[in-house]
Amino acid sequence: MHNGIRMTTLVKRAMLICAGVLFTYEAALGSAHTALASTEDEAKSVQLVSEIQSSLAPKEAPKQYNGQVRKVAYLTFDDGPGKYTAELLDMLKKENAKATFFLIGSNVKAFPDLVKREDAEGHYVGMHSMTHNYKKLYTEGRYVDEMKEDQGLIAGVLGKSPVLTRPSYGSMPGLNEALRNKVVENGLKVWDWTIDSLDWKYNKMQVDAASAKIVENVLAHATNPTEVILMHDIHPQSVKAVPGIIKGLKEKGYELEAYSENEHFPLNFWHDNRM
Repeated sequence: MHNGIRMTTLVKRAMLICAGVLFTYEAALGSAHTALASTEDEAKSVQLVSEIQSSLAPKEAPKQYNGQVRKVAYLTFDDGPGKYTAELLDMLKKENAKATFFLIGSNVKAFPDLVKREDAEGHYVGMHSMTHNYKKLYTEGRYVDEMKEDQGLIAGVLGKSPVLTRPSYGSMPGLNEALRNKVVENGLKVWDWTIDSLDWKYNKMQVDAASAKIVENVLAHATNPTEVILMHDIHPQSVKAVPGIIKGLKEKGYELEAYSENEHFPLNFWHDNRM
């Protein structure tokens, strides 16, 4: 575990970096993911913040079964659903693997049948905001408002209201104490991640080569009994990487499960156990 001084230094560095990397995401209805940074330097900054955040993420205490540690991996997919989601669901079904999906509001409206299929096939459907806009979500303090609106759209499709949210760009530094208090007051939960696949980074690379990079990255970092893996189902290379990731994780002894509200455990970069 990091000591307090180390953690404080990393958090301050992440906040300084993020302060200069406030960028807008326009949710594409099944189109390729808009670049997370407009310049190479910004992209490197985003990657550094992600690496710092992942290093701070807490791990769930391992469960013991017959003297053995049970290893569980949670594949999570942000920004969908989109035009690659059906293919992804086919893969997950074939591999008997479950996943967790964090949806953008406009894509819930555009692809309600995919939302229904995600739920019907045993995956968890959660919220990822309406705008994916850092300034609106964090600077203007609209995180909970957007998640509640997204929640309402999902409830309109599924007839039930999920509680788990995935913060756009991660919870640190944007999801400050005031916003976290509001999250708790509204009965919502927050999940960051322990492994960033960096799948968005390979948008300009040939799909086969890109997917191989993603598989390599995920498997290299899967070392703990519980891993929550950040991916996006709006990139072709991300979806193509999934069979290799599942195969490698199973070979390492992991079971692939979906998030369960009844078995929630805190996983956020703030180590705020309330959410």
